[in-house]
Amino acid sequence: MEVNFIGPLGKVTGSCTWMRDLEKGWNFLIDCGMQQGENTADAWNHQEWPFDPSEIQFIVLTHAHMDHSGLIPSLYESGFNGKVYCTEETASIAEIQYRNAMHLSPELFTQASIDKIKWSHFQKEPILGGHHPVDQDLFLQFQRTGHILGAVSVSIYWGKPMSPEQRSIVFSGDIGPQPQDNEVLPIIRHTMNPGHHNYAVMESTYGSTNRSPSDKEPVIRRDHLKSLIDRTINTQGTLLIPAFALGRSQDVLFDLHAIAAENPKYHEQVDFYYDFPLGREIMDETIRFWAKTESNREKTRLLWLGKQVFDLLGLTKNDPDHLQQAVSAMNATSLYKDDCNWKALQEGNQIAKNWKPIISKRLPTKEVLASSNRPTVIVTGSGNGDAGKAAAWLPLLLPKNSTIVATTGYFGSNTVSGKLISIKDLPTPDRRMSNNNIEWPNSKKNIAVAEIRAHIQEIKGYSAHGDQEDLLNWAVCNAKEGYLPAGDTIFLQHGDDQNREALRDALRSKSAELGIELDIQTPNEKTGWISLESEENNQEDEDYKNLMALLKKRPDLKQHVGN
Repeated sequence: MEVNFIGPLGKVTGSCTWMRDLEKGWNFLIDCGMQQGENTADAWNHQEWPFDPSEIQFIVLTHAHMDHSGLIPSLYESGFNGKVYCTEETASIAEIQYRNAMHLSPELFTQASIDKIKWSHFQKEPILGGHHPVDQDLFLQFQRTGHILGAVSVSIYWGKPMSPEQRSIVFSGDIGPQPQDNEVLPIIRHTMNPGHHNYAVMESTYGSTNRSPSDKEPVIRRDHLKSLIDRTINTQGTLLIPAFALGRSQDVLFDLHAIAAENPKYHEQVDFYYDFPLGREIMDETIRFWAKTESNREKTRLLWLGKQVFDLLGLTKNDPDHLQQAVSAMNATSLYKDDCNWKALQEGNQIAKNWKPIISKRLPTKEVLASSNRPTVIVTGSGNGDAGKAAAWLPLLLPKNSTIVATTGYFGSNTVSGKLISIKDLPTPDRRMSNNNIEWPNSKKNIAVAEIRAHIQEIKGYSAHGDQEDLLNWAVCNAKEGYLPAGDTIFLQHGDDQNREALRDALRSKSAELGIELDIQTPNEKTGWISLESEENNQEDEDYKNLMALLKKRPDLKQHVGN
């Protein structure tokens, strides 16, 4: 077996890894994603592939984000005719995103190309953690990553099962901030340990970032959001929350419902809206998946819904009745309060018993909102403010002193949200002195910074990507058998070079501290094919070999590694 890292190397978007075994006749891809926001995006997204698409047998897809899945339809148009192995949830979300992208990138997405996709989901339980055959002596295994609904890491095993000849490699996909019992995001279940493999391929998006404890504390995040609602009530203004369609906006809606349930009478004076057609379509299609369970080792567990939901509601995750109550609470976040016959939860704490749908169906017109004296909260897209409904609301609301715009995640400095964040601490007199404009791409809309009176806020704690600590804990997990590396050799991708190098150094420090030998590699475009069969082909750099040899002789130096 060989591996070739097509992308992303030194970049965050455009995941695609090519694997083959010439002797066995295997030829397949792990992910096939678009580049987004990179200066090479146009060339990548319209490139000629280094392989013949008609010879690729199948694709394994880690999750639905477009930087991992976005080029699959065009690959079918180029001659690929195989299956796409992924979770049912990933396929469902990807289909919605492809249809939405048809009018944005018609050269990459057509109904004909979307219809050609041969989604394949494993039915035999356990879906997560089980070994699923795709050919003779070739198996796939999925493990939840705590990133978004449906997201998994993918292990590939080849060779005779349970024999010394069997080898393995795991692809992390995107790793979430969800360590077991310390989950940051409000809904998705914890990240699963990948287990031990010969090789691991892992992302490094935030490889140089260690978030503060407060940024990882759900109570602090929710309290910040609550304080913004309180200010909106006091000013009878509008809180606008641009968010991404997949995952982020559902997390924000969940927190809004939790806040409203803490003091329902107080929050009845607030009008809540979800103005996000794509987000609404994804939520309506996927809400059913939160109830999904599977049985393994004489236990039945929820696949995706995390215990933090049960904890918030005062429910027990092992009680069948409580499970149904938690699922009902999730369903409430997708319902309009105007046209549903809500039945209050009977179990749990007071938050659970107060829980109910809060989203109003009928959005206000600009004229109504301008004359309204009711506090209003609007969750909308896109998260970077450049397009979608956010591009309609922002020009209307930014000139008002009673407006709060609260961002919820990462976006480029050149996006509308990025430019707003750059002036968030600028006092009004200094804004008035500015001669800069904020312009919306592909639009004639713009607003002078001098006209902006809105308060700009950042709500931290909604990122679906883990930080360096989360990445290290995935790469070297604390298991019953002791500390186990995800792979004896670890390849770092899906991150710029600064983050890859920082994560490489951190992994070396941790492995030295634990006395574990790891070969950490940062492949580049010139690396080409890497054999996964012979230990002699592992390309450990000489500096690291020498370091490990020195530490064996001088263990007292371990404390200085990485300094």
